[in-house]
Amino acid sequence: MPTGVTYGLEPPARPRGESPVVTGTPEEERRRRRRILLFFFLLGLLLLLAAVTIWYLIFRQPINPLPIIPSSKVPAYSTSFYGPNTPMGLAVSREGDRIYVAETEGDRRLLVFDGGDNLVQAVRPPESTGTEHVPLWVAIDPVTSEVYVSDRPTGQIYIYDRDGTYLRTFALALPLTGWQPVGLAFDLGGNLYVSDLSQATAQVEMIDRTGKIVRTFGANDHLSFPNGVAVDGHGTVYVADSNNGRLLAYGPDGTLIAQVGRGAGIGALGLPRGVNVDAGDLVYVCDTTAQSVFVYRVPSGTPPSFEYVGSFGVEGLGDGQFSFPNGVATDARGRVYVTDTGSDRVQLWSYQ
Repeated sequence: MPTGVTYGLEPPARPRGESPVVTGTPEEERRRRRRILLFFFLLGLLLLLAAVTIWYLIFRQPINPLPIIPSSKVPAYSTSFYGPNTPMGLAVSREGDRIYVAETEGDRRLLVFDGGDNLVQAVRPPESTGTEHVPLWVAIDPVTSEVYVSDRPTGQIYIYDRDGTYLRTFALALPLTGWQPVGLAFDLGGNLYVSDLSQATAQVEMIDRTGKIVRTFGANDHLSFPNGVAVDGHGTVYVADSNNGRLLAYGPDGTLIAQVGRGAGIGALGLPRGVNVDAGDLVYVCDTTAQSVFVYRVPSGTPPSFEYVGSFGVEGLGDGQFSFPNGVATDARGRVYVTDTGSDRVQLWSYQ
């Protein structure tokens, strides 16, 4: 064996005709890796989209549903907050961050809550010598966000700011002798609707921004102690004709277009008090003797008629039970607020 020769492993011979392996520069190697990562990222994204599509096709609903109101269901009990003494009327801001409750016993104040059970303000009506105060129904002016509260013994409507500070007393352009405002509501244009017990036959008055009565509703329909009033986005006016056990719907021109009557059948009423219409065209009516809130769709068809959706609440003192419910209000998220008068509380019901 010759000396001075180092023996080692030889690289394997490359088959004839095969090109040599060429290693790219570091920059080319980084680009290649980025392309591979991008490929797998796009592939993962495609698989995720495919999974979402399959999920949606199976369940037919968005993954994060918006807080809209189903057209065929009633809400479920959520919670209650206590404090009001025999609460009657209430109103809720669109966002649900202000709840205004009229208590009819005890201190008889307007209570302002912050969207839950935190009391922001408790204010008594302005003093009236020798006159008893009983705040009844509440409505929010959509133009100014001012809060209107009816007070039947004084025949007045008191106006407060958003946080409950007294501002002034409402005045008709042409005063009515013995005016007895009860139920209150506003339409989208800021016209005020008042159920008035001062006339020989009770009626609902539409009052413009100057305090002028421009139209009346129900004068020919023999109303008997009407309470709650509501107006939907189409200008239809809803009246709880309490002592007659009726829910009446009037067109913008004052014509009676539909009604629900008293009876023992499904959807029939007993003693309706508060009424409210939400953004989804559902009408809520507190039936005090039925210890429930009835839900209807706004009148439709030819001739127009109410469609009964269902009811929620039963008699009792527990969660989701009522002891003489009176007022009802809704916010823009589909939450329903009810004054449970006999239990000194406000109940919150929700579709979620």
